[in-house]
Order: sequence, then C-alpha cells, then structure tokens
Amino acid sequence: MKRILLSISATFFILFLKGQSVPVCDHYYNNTLSFNPAFAGSSDALSVTILYRNQWVGFTDAPKNNNISVHTPLKNDRIGLGLLLENSSYGINRETGITGNYAYRLEAGRGILALGLGFGAIVKYSDWSKIIAADQNDLLLMNNPETAVLPDFSLGMYYYTRKYFLGLSLPMLLTHELNPTTGKYSIKNDFSEYSYFLEGGYFFDLTRHLKMLPSCLVKYHAGNKPQIDINTSFIIQDRIWLGLGYRNTQTLLGLLQLQISRQFMMAYSYSFDSGTMGKNNNGSHEVVLNYLFNYSRKVPGPRQN
Repeated sequence: MKRILLSISATFFILFLKGQSVPVCDHYYNNTLSFNPAFAGSSDALSVTILYRNQWVGFTDAPKNNNISVHTPLKNDRIGLGLLLENSSYGINRETGITGNYAYRLEAGRGILALGLGFGAIVKYSDWSKIIAADQNDLLLMNNPETAVLPDFSLGMYYYTRKYFLGLSLPMLLTHELNPTTGKYSIKNDFSEYSYFLEGGYFFDLTRHLKMLPSCLVKYHAGNKPQIDINTSFIIQDRIWLGLGYRNTQTLLGLLQLQISRQFMMAYSYSFDSGTMGKNNNGSHEVVLNYLFNYSRKVPGPRQN
C-alpha cells in the first residue's frame, strides 16, 4: 500500500514539474468544452454545465476536479463563445484555470463545422509544507515557488449533425516546465509535448422510443500509450440514458443520465479499476448538471449540452 501511495505521489510531482494534463472525464461528451474550444455554441442555446469528479476514493490527496462551462452562439449563428472555469487538485498541487473559447461555425453538408480557439491562464499552487523531507535544505524544495500564473491556448475542430458528432483538438499547447534549481517556469511550444484528442459518436434509432449511442474518445501524447475511452449508452424516450464504458487503463464504468426536461439534464457515473490499483481504492464518482436557457428547436440531436 505504501509503495502504491508513493508511486502516485511521485507521478503527481512529475506531472506538475512538466506541463499539465486534461483531467480524466467519464462523461466526455457532456464536457467537450474542457478539451475542444470548437464545441462553443454547439447547443444552439445558452448552455451552463457543472461537473464534479472525485477520483480514487479512499486515497489521501487523490485527484479531484470540478469545472463550470458556459457557451452560446451569437445572433448571427456564425460565432460561438464559451467560458471555462476549472479547479483540480492532486497530491500537494492545486490548479485553477480560466479559458475563453471562440468558435467560427459554418454549414457543411447536413451539419455544422466549427473551428475553435481557446486562450486562458492557469494558476498553479503547491503546498510544500505537506512534504516531510529528510533534508530540509534540499534545493528541490527550497527553490520551488508556491504559486505561478501561466498562459495557455488550444485549437479544435468540431462537426455535428442530428445523427453523429466528430471532434479533433489540441488542448493546452504550451509546455510549462519547472526548473527545480532556479524555481522558475519556462514556457515553450514543443510539438513533442502536444496532446491530441479525437472524439466521435453516432446515434442509432433502434425503435421509435429507443436509441443507442456508441462513442469514443482517444487521447494521444507522443511517447505515451494512447488512452482510449469507449462508451455505449441506450437512450429511452430521449429521457433516460443507461450506459457502460471501458477505458484502456483497466477501468470499467457505469453511466446514468436523466433528461429531466428539455432544458435540464443531470448525469452520474461510477468507475473502478479492475487491476491491482483498484484493490486499494473505492472507485471514482462523477456528477454532471446541465441547463439550457432559451431552448431552441434547432438543436441538431438529443445531445443538448
């Protein structure tokens, strides 16, 4: 158990030293704005989404993430704007980010093609008092700043129709690397550090009142094993979504989504690691709430958030 906790802490520390990563999300199709700026305006109404995720319950200082996303098209329908507020914690580290998103939307075939740009800043904070060091004069601890404000930006493409959606994005393009000797960050654009996100899904009409949505999210970073999320949900009368998912980190998940009204949606997921690590935690919980203001019948499918 101690070895596992030590490994997790070391991983968190390495991630914080060099750049940042987009937090894991089970309901990725409900939280697309967090990794693809082109999603802004895709609900054809003012949309507000709140997400909370508590990962690896039972581990001390395990990852937690919450965010609020707001996005809407403008009156001419060509432009979508979005705002994303995020807060995450892992180990001794905390990150708070704010990102503005711009999407230019074009009619393409039977759907909408959007090209997006996001720009914002991340505030990083480390509570070094939580670390008990054998050598209190260790330069690695003495020179590290407690707080740093760092810029970032992202690019994306998103295409959607009434039947399917497809997105490609490069979130967090800048690399923030901490020099442990000087305690200062260097900011650079390194192609080898890019993370690529590919998302897609298709709505199948099984009967008049039953649909099926298989979807997939692939995350790729050079030098690392791709992370693949595969979900399948059954949609009953456009109100109740029941689904299962698999992540190629030996993670299984269950999905529940309720469309309370045309404007209000709530979703929950529970995921657990079926491998060795899963024996030492109680799984992960995720809750999503979404509200659409001024609901429009132009929404291209049952995906309204």
